[in-house]
Amino acid sequence: MDKNLEKYFLEVCGVGKDELPQDNPYRQIGFDGEKNRLGWVKTAAFAQIKKALEEVLPSLEGKDKFIFIGMGGSINGIKPLLFLSDKKFCYTLDNLDPEAIKDLLSSLGGLDRTLVVAISKSGTTKETQLLASAMREVFLKLPGGEDWKKNFIWLSDPEAFGKLDELGWQGVKKVAIQFNEKSDIGGRFSSPNTLIFFLPLFLILQKSFRELEGIYNSFLSSQEAIRSKAFRLAEEYKDKARAYFSPMTGEKMGASFSSWIVQLFQESLGSKLEGLEVKTLPNTKDKDCFFPVELGMDFDCPIVEIMSQMYFFQVFVAYYSAFKKINFVNQEFVEKYKFQMRKLQEQEQHTNLEVLKLEDIVKSIREKIKPSQKFIEVVLYFYPEAGVIEDIRKRIENVFKDKKILVFIGSDWNHQSYQAAFGSKDTFYLLLLLPEYKLDFSFLPPEILKHNVETLKVIGEATYLTLRDKSLLLGYSN
Repeated sequence: MDKNLEKYFLEVCGVGKDELPQDNPYRQIGFDGEKNRLGWVKTAAFAQIKKALEEVLPSLEGKDKFIFIGMGGSINGIKPLLFLSDKKFCYTLDNLDPEAIKDLLSSLGGLDRTLVVAISKSGTTKETQLLASAMREVFLKLPGGEDWKKNFIWLSDPEAFGKLDELGWQGVKKVAIQFNEKSDIGGRFSSPNTLIFFLPLFLILQKSFRELEGIYNSFLSSQEAIRSKAFRLAEEYKDKARAYFSPMTGEKMGASFSSWIVQLFQESLGSKLEGLEVKTLPNTKDKDCFFPVELGMDFDCPIVEIMSQMYFFQVFVAYYSAFKKINFVNQEFVEKYKFQMRKLQEQEQHTNLEVLKLEDIVKSIREKIKPSQKFIEVVLYFYPEAGVIEDIRKRIENVFKDKKILVFIGSDWNHQSYQAAFGSKDTFYLLLLLPEYKLDFSFLPPEILKHNVETLKVIGEATYLTLRDKSLLLGYSN
């Protein structure tokens, strides 16, 4: 199989399972059920990309600020782009805590020249719908708010357009995520391969098609070399007992890339193969525990570098999965907490939340954690103030010096790492809610804020109930 792996990989794009030869491993690992999820393997012609952006152009007229709303792969691929840009006119929103919207609005200053870009493949992603609806309410309170539709567009799969209309988005511009208007690219593979990535990039480039085409062609020119490097690394690591990987992105990217990378690896490989522990820690110096995954190519343009690294990590995951016989395009265990969420919402019953200070939270961890659990993942179901994440990490690390402490934001974590968490045996999960969330904001009706917070709490509780044997759900009293 080894020498033919690239051929197998490239021939799977755009075909049905029955159209593939029996010896192609991607028949079994590149489909979610019967749905091909490898539409990203062959890149689009630039003419297609230009046509899709031209469809969006009328919505961009008169706008100088842009808010991208989405979860997981629909938003994480945008963040490293914005980190690189010195033009602060694009923003992201992916947290249900009302403090996140308050912070966003204070950064914007005004909304009359703002476009909200809501992103969801299905059109029904719970958090995205709630956040987009909340922003709609903000616009409705403005002078001329009855014309709010001109300030919104949706990026979605075409078959979801009808669902969006049913959910109250009639008359709002809707654009296909994929340039060919198909739906065979999963969320974590949507960057840099779809409009999710190219729309913010187009804005950063001040709507220059010429500059965009130059960047895209430069990216395409390296793909064969990138696939070759990904193959060599996947082959090198295929027999390792653990999938402890450290994707290396370089210092210039900072932490902006981390959420996207962690989701790609954790959701693609986690809980897929019995006995294979998966953990992803970008840019770690712990080479004894984590296997480095590094492209090691030089690029003159940082945007080309981002695109090339994304493609490299995706191809590495695809090749590694072929060697290990892992279906890397589905995430079947994510449905576990979503099912539990629906049960909680139907029953309207909630777990009694014990509220503790951090020193007492640490004691509770000590009582439940197992010696075999080498990692503690702290998941914050709230919008933390500056310094809170690092403070929590350090204070837990000071007590558990033999553990690796990782801190994540809740809603993002559920779309990023839950798949791996379900089958993990080496990690303990600390899930933290606030005892009270601020709901007295003038920019939104209290009932909307309360509904968003209740949903955030239910996500946290459902996560705990499905990971109960290796987690704690507590209220965090700062």
